[in-house]
Amino acid sequence: MMFSFVNSHHKGILIFLILFLAASISGARNNLQQSLSKDASISVLTCAPGEELYSVFGHTAIRVSDPSNEIDLVFNYGTFDFNTPFFYLKFGHGNLNYLLSVAPFKRFMREYFMSGRSVWEQQLALSQKQKNELFKALIINAQPENRAYQYDFFYDNCATRVADIILNQYPSQKIEFSTEDTSSPMTFRDAIHPYLDPHPWTKFGIDLILGAPADADTDSVSIMFLPDYLMTQFSGIRINSANESGLLVSETNILLDFSDETHGVGSWWSPATTLWLILILVVLLSLAEITGMVRLKLLDIFLFSFVALLGIVIFYLSWISNHLVTSPNWNFLWANPFWILLVTNVTVSFRRFFCILEGVAIFIFFLLMVLGVQFFPAEVIPVILILIIRGGLTFLGTNKIVKIKN
Repeated sequence: MMFSFVNSHHKGILIFLILFLAASISGARNNLQQSLSKDASISVLTCAPGEELYSVFGHTAIRVSDPSNEIDLVFNYGTFDFNTPFFYLKFGHGNLNYLLSVAPFKRFMREYFMSGRSVWEQQLALSQKQKNELFKALIINAQPENRAYQYDFFYDNCATRVADIILNQYPSQKIEFSTEDTSSPMTFRDAIHPYLDPHPWTKFGIDLILGAPADADTDSVSIMFLPDYLMTQFSGIRINSANESGLLVSETNILLDFSDETHGVGSWWSPATTLWLILILVVLLSLAEITGMVRLKLLDIFLFSFVALLGIVIFYLSWISNHLVTSPNWNFLWANPFWILLVTNVTVSFRRFFCILEGVAIFIFFLLMVLGVQFFPAEVIPVILILIIRGGLTFLGTNKIVKIKN
């Protein structure tokens, strides 16, 4: 989502950064009471979405600048290492550790300049005491024993960590969100959809694996899991207390502006177009099969095996992994591992029994869709209709189709 990464091609740079950060932070680690100068500023950096899947939702980081002390660092909660043992297994299981890294501001900006992504900076209206306390908290978080955390897509990511550590500087003050709109609540799924529109196949896949928790309504705090919304919320936060009153953000500037750049758009060859065309083809082939012109055994093997594999993925993410937003997932009613039974050597009576059970499950699925228990992408309808057609012919095929052929 919102992260940077390290791989084997960057070993030299990694060694340099380790030496640089050791020099930059060691003094602060040994003396956490070190103070920033009066010229210091702390700001939130918001980076525009990128073209790659890992960058499609944008990014958020914290900049600490103190020219008097020659400090200009970016604290980035969205870093991980591709070389982590069992990386993909841990990522899929939901227990991959993300890291708080620290990098020179110029290097951070170079990365976004090279990728053509805009960067905004929000200067925070912090008192001198708050600046020092926030800087101290960041330094403590950046220590090897503290820098790792278990990432969660909606509730604990690079943006929520930034929001938490900044807003924690106001424990006894009243924080007012002037941008809050309760008239039309937005769900977590609604919030991410615009970012996925240019990637229709990815959007379809993510909608399949996200469960009912993704359809919970966000509020003024939880919506800040996305960098763009964090920037919007921060711009409207007002601090009201007995000691001070004013906006959290004193000034907003754009550091890199690529807003005129043309970005990729979604292909017209979308999942909906593809799957409805496949449904039409399956209908025509099934009619030909009924008349004895063709046999679709290989099609059934591929179809039922693919849906069974999808069911295994949904089952794993819903009931085995540590992900919070994938369970319950009612897509399991139509996409489950049991479809594989239709391509095994089970008895005819057992095959028919499964078809009846799956028919009931699909009926319950459509009922849940009407009731709005969970959002289901419209693209699943042609897939389910294909399953109904092929499953129905499997139920009837052991006798009626054979009789037609004879």
